[in-house]
Amino acid sequence: MVDPVEVILEGHLNNLRTLLANPVVVLILIILIGAIIGWLYEKQTHSPHGYITSALVGVAGSYTGYHLAALIAVPNYVAIFRLIAAAIGAIVVLWAWRTFHLRRKRR
Repeated sequence: MVDPVEVILEGHLNNLRTLLANPVVVLILIILIGAIIGWLYEKQTHSPHGYITSALVGVAGSYTGYHLAALIAVPNYVAIFRLIAAAIGAIVVLWAWRTFHLRRKRR
């Protein structure tokens, strides 16, 4: 006998996989992840940059992290891992940008 909960969950997972296979949806998610992380990073660190600049750097990091995950062959059907890599990439790029930018200003 088939469990109806498993059938429902499997249907939702298939819908999610189909949605995350669409490159436009993935691009929108990458932009949202980067912008939100950039905004949160700026809010926490109070760096001398504005929210918009931090959001744009976060988007660049998010894009880089997503495509680096694709480059190391994270399977496309596990898109959530690529989106997590996008979030990590945004954090790393924001940290590096702030660190090197502040170090350059101190000189």
